[in-house]
Amino acid sequence: MLPRMSGPAPAHNPAQADSAPAAPSKASPLPRPRRSGALPQFLEPLLASTWGRLLLSILSGTLLFLSCADFDIWPLCWIGLVPLLWVLLDDDGQPRTRHPFFYGMVTGIFANGGGFYWIVGLLQRFGHLPWIVAAPLFLLLVAYQALTFGLFAVIVCRLRMHIGVKVTWLAPLVWVACELCVPYVFPWYLAITQAWVPTVIQVADITGPLGVSFLLVLSNGALFDVLHALGRAKSGRRLRAFLGTPLMAVGTIVLSLAYGTVRIHQVDVQRQSAEKLRVGVVQANVGIHEKFVPGLREQQHALHLSLSQELTKQGAELILWPESSYPYPLLRPVSGDFPESDARKVQRGFQTPIVFGALTAQRGSDGDLEIFNTAVMFDKDGKTAGTFDKNFLLIFGEYLPFAHELSFLREAIPAISNFSRGTETTTFPIDVRGKRYSLGPMICYEDIIPAFGRRLFADKNPPNLMVNITNDAWFGATSEPYEHLALAVYRAVEHRVELVRAVNTGVSAFIDAAGRVYQKGPSVDPQLQPDAKPVTLLGDMALLSAGGLYQRLGESFGFLCLILVMLFGALSRQRAGAPLRLGLLVGGSLVLHAVVVVGGLLAPSGVKALYAVLLHRGDNALPEALAFAASWQLLLLLAVTSLGLGIYCGRQRRKRAPKLELCGAICATTVLPVSMLGRMEGNTGAVVIVGGLCVVAALLGLRLSSLRRGKAPEEPTST
Repeated sequence: MLPRMSGPAPAHNPAQADSAPAAPSKASPLPRPRRSGALPQFLEPLLASTWGRLLLSILSGTLLFLSCADFDIWPLCWIGLVPLLWVLLDDDGQPRTRHPFFYGMVTGIFANGGGFYWIVGLLQRFGHLPWIVAAPLFLLLVAYQALTFGLFAVIVCRLRMHIGVKVTWLAPLVWVACELCVPYVFPWYLAITQAWVPTVIQVADITGPLGVSFLLVLSNGALFDVLHALGRAKSGRRLRAFLGTPLMAVGTIVLSLAYGTVRIHQVDVQRQSAEKLRVGVVQANVGIHEKFVPGLREQQHALHLSLSQELTKQGAELILWPESSYPYPLLRPVSGDFPESDARKVQRGFQTPIVFGALTAQRGSDGDLEIFNTAVMFDKDGKTAGTFDKNFLLIFGEYLPFAHELSFLREAIPAISNFSRGTETTTFPIDVRGKRYSLGPMICYEDIIPAFGRRLFADKNPPNLMVNITNDAWFGATSEPYEHLALAVYRAVEHRVELVRAVNTGVSAFIDAAGRVYQKGPSVDPQLQPDAKPVTLLGDMALLSAGGLYQRLGESFGFLCLILVMLFGALSRQRAGAPLRLGLLVGGSLVLHAVVVVGGLLAPSGVKALYAVLLHRGDNALPEALAFAASWQLLLLLAVTSLGLGIYCGRQRRKRAPKLELCGAICATTVLPVSMLGRMEGNTGAVVIVGGLCVVAALLGLRLSSLRRGKAPEEPTST
């Protein structure tokens, strides 16, 4: 049974306005004096001041981004969160600060800022924004993506205050729960830091990247507990600090590494006996401003043809060109290659099957021209073997949400492309020495999204080889192409199928089913390196049958961590003397869903459209006008209902305002359904926007009702 932390709250020390004194032990009515334990002496003054805590939070963020590509000091991530934990928790494992969210956000801002520094250059060079505009947009993005760290800090402090779970296990559970539920504009996970450490990442074929993140935070939590236990142990008994919970953590990590060693050996055995396909990759290093320009596009096409001819002479059985590498638009449906006399011919001088990126166009039902970002495959005879339209478009880069309905935004930001979105995955057939195999196409960021990978492998003909075509020329020779590659590594591990990437300016790569990058090209910036030469890669890719439990389990591991954190939260509230009102939480969520159903029955958009938008499942297939109507109707229904719930709860004159229950009800309506039933595939910032506006509306309702009564709702100091 978990020990209960109780007793009267100690007096507040005004000399440390930011500190939250530790709860006294049961053995003594007086608070135990704080000790530095095994921590270095210089930490004492740092932890005693706001500036010192701020410095340690910055240190944590810096260690984390230095462990990412392309700094690649990956061991730092195994210890990188310890400084933040020092800031959050004292020697007794109790909250040290009353502002954990602030320090968590500082850590997250620096971690994300160091990893996404290239956003400023992107906005300046290609968005044509001045630095004074690009910098605030960059800060807004990294602050949003730092929410995981802020929530992690708050939840760890709140739970550790009232339950006896060691930080060793509490921290990784909370981190995984936060990483699961917070959608990003640029999806990433802490596991990105270990992409080049094959033994560590093999557990991803069961847990996905969240399992690797769990191991990393487990190491940080265990180190934190060991350091404090060493300081508290009497002389001669310090060996005990390594026993119990820390030893279990070490055992878990060792078992994971042993599993990784075994799985790598199994992959090597399977690869040796598997059929091989010799794949040639063209990385032409064409600048972003040279594409589709008359006069330049002919040179670009000739370059791709000559490189492909050389690869064919070297024995290539499949050629890959990057995303949007074909410089001429194609009309849909794509019927096959052009005749020999046509300058647009793709397979000129070779007959090797080819997968290439092109823009395809057709007239929509409303008569407007629809343009798709498409992967096209021609077989050896020049016939179309398959086409795939990019599903995951980058918001404000490749599309403007509801461009027709919000035409004024289109006029204000004319540089934004407006591609039509694909709605389905598919596989391309390929014959290799008399046997039929399948290729799984992914375009650009689709290879970094775990949910998209699972959807691709749910095809009736699951891929035996994944092919990703990408254009990362937007980002230049920054860390972004290497971060992209590091995130893509996990798709190969999750499904035990190899991945080949063709990237316009790098990093093109061959990745085996154990996640090992065994050949890659450079990352170049044609604008700054005009003399950069084109690159070709040639390698044998094993054609494997999909394996790993992740395809079937999905994010089950993440949901298990989330459920445990929610149970700990309910227990913590109970021990704090403020039990969680489950009736209000469940009832509030039911009310919100009921309003959506009733609204759908009354509104022209219908219940099906409202839930397609709410779940982010099937919304891509809706006509744009219907999707727009369903979106604003859903937002209006949920926001108004949340305001009403806040007013209703505020009028009940409860001693404690049910803020947590209201927020939980809203999250159970807007976030959990997407995570469990929908598609958390990116572009789910709408989830946070809708949920955030509803939370603001609910809190506003509480505030309005309290003002009407003449006083604000009271909060007990124990929470």
